[in-house]
Amino acid sequence: MSSQDPHDESKAEGEGEEGVKVAVRMRPLNAKEGGSGSSSDGGGDGDSSSDPAAAAEPPSGGRRVWRVLQKYHSVTQTTPEGQPLPERVMNRTFFSYDATFGERSTTADVYGGVAKGIVDGVVGGLNGTVFAYGQTSSGKTYTMQGDGAAALSAGGEDDGDGSVDSPVEGIIQMAARDMFSQIHRTSSERTYLLRVSFIEIYNEEVRDLLVSGDCFEAGSNVLHVREDGRRGVFVNANETIVTDFDGLMGVLFAGEKNRSVGSTGMNERSSRSHTIFRITVESRQREIVTNADESGSDDEEKDEISCSISRVSSTFDENDDNGAVRVSTLNLVDLAGSESVRHTGATGERQREGGKINQSLLTLSRVIVGLGQAEKSIR
Repeated sequence: MSSQDPHDESKAEGEGEEGVKVAVRMRPLNAKEGGSGSSSDGGGDGDSSSDPAAAAEPPSGGRRVWRVLQKYHSVTQTTPEGQPLPERVMNRTFFSYDATFGERSTTADVYGGVAKGIVDGVVGGLNGTVFAYGQTSSGKTYTMQGDGAAALSAGGEDDGDGSVDSPVEGIIQMAARDMFSQIHRTSSERTYLLRVSFIEIYNEEVRDLLVSGDCFEAGSNVLHVREDGRRGVFVNANETIVTDFDGLMGVLFAGEKNRSVGSTGMNERSSRSHTIFRITVESRQREIVTNADESGSDDEEKDEISCSISRVSSTFDENDDNGAVRVSTLNLVDLAGSESVRHTGATGERQREGGKINQSLLTLSRVIVGLGQAEKSIR
């Protein structure tokens, strides 16, 4: 999982305002993996005896498992019994990150450690992005959306992690609640307008997930990538104004029903596309209320957040002398997982989808490397 954190105080003096954090979350073994003797990490606290699958096996030469050392923000290979390997090779058997979360961690832990600062920055006027990246069936959609969106769109199946018996919120739900909570706290000072869009990239084609019904099937959901000097690279996707948490979740669920998914040998409900759920926040300083206006302000204080947001749609004016409109965006990205035909058993259309997924992820990795090298332009 990666994120752009505008509030990262650990950056050295003189660096730019932008920053990238990389965090790793390891999920527990699922039933299929447990039965086949696969391995995961030994828990969030580095306890070498906390992996039942590994602990049940006798010592064996050559077999290794990955474990999270959360205290050291690292991931390392050990023996199945939790013993260190004779050699420790950086970036081969031992990796360090900005944060790590073991199999006992919750999505709330991940949100607090990675995403909350970004959400705070977006409400404050900065742009931010959180995206989940990893192998197919590693739990990316579960981390980003919890079980709610998957349960409504596909009868309760999730992305390789957890159960739908009890509701579990993902980063998107937590970010939305946090946003509306902050809007509520500052509603006496600023007025807000929130717009959301939801797109997917499937087989190199950008699709608008908020186009529904016959229009979606007819292909009118396909978007063209455009570029200009002022806006940069963009697509003209549908945007929906939301005024509360339930409204935002309704847009998420509606779009998730249109997402491209399929079954593979590693995941019954595998995401076959990359999705971007974008929340655009506009705000400006609230006008000073006169005594005449205050006469009607003592009405019932129902849903102050919704009231604050909905008023903006009719009062925003970028030319208003009272102050500029502040615009920021939060991009919540759920990437399709990298996969190997040897493990997924994919053939035909699923195999072609996997090739496109891997190709796009390779391109993304090159972009990230380019950003890390601080090049002036990335082609």
